[in-house]
Amino acid sequence: MRLMRKSGVSLTLIAAIAVFGSVGVLSNATLAIDGTEVEVNSVKEDPNAKLIEVPYMNQLDVVFGCEAVSATMVLQFYGCDITWKEFTDDYLVKKPWHEDENGVRFGPDPYAAYPGDPYKDDGPNCGYGCYAPCLAKCMNKVLPADKYVAVVTSNLKLVDLVANYIDAGDPVLIWATMDMAPARLTRSWIIDYVDEDSHFRLGDVFTWNGNEHCLVLVGYDKDRYFFNDPYKNHGLIGYDRQIVEQRFREQGTQSVVVRKVK
Repeated sequence: MRLMRKSGVSLTLIAAIAVFGSVGVLSNATLAIDGTEVEVNSVKEDPNAKLIEVPYMNQLDVVFGCEAVSATMVLQFYGCDITWKEFTDDYLVKKPWHEDENGVRFGPDPYAAYPGDPYKDDGPNCGYGCYAPCLAKCMNKVLPADKYVAVVTSNLKLVDLVANYIDAGDPVLIWATMDMAPARLTRSWIIDYVDEDSHFRLGDVFTWNGNEHCLVLVGYDKDRYFFNDPYKNHGLIGYDRQIVEQRFREQGTQSVVVRKVK
């Protein structure tokens, strides 16, 4: 959501960012949704279900590193010899955020780079997350260019992602929320880093959509979507279709897939 450009940033807005840390904070009393265990054998016997077996790993050691960990699961599925730590440390584009003497925060466009340190869950330069174009760009540093390419598919609905990719045996990285809790606007900052993938410009005010989470869509049955969910070591877990679709929309219907190079 683009709020304004640098030329339109008022002193009143900057003061509000400094004091409250956010613009247009949303409140929602809805609680997180409990996922359900996926019985692999039952799914395999269900003609109306689909499950792609993707290597699983959790994000317990990199608390705000869901994008890197989820990307690594997909990279390993396509044969890349890489760990989540190698991806986080060596391939994930990270840019620091900072506050000036007035408490005004400055940081990168999350479409271009990961703001902060994914290993830090609090304090100066703590981690946030990054969006689909940034993650696809980082994955393409690892994928063999003559075989595969990571592509942003954020224009597709979940039903299209299932029909085009899951049914074909290809996992999908999607953006939703932690435990499928509601998204909510939180901290704001002024954009100070952009690149060719940016959706914002230098000086724009950006507000982080909280509870953001990246996880790997690996299948479905008639009631649920199945995920390799790195959060809290959830493992292979099912979430209600309607709730997933709502959270997916709240985070901008963002997704990334890996395609074979023709």
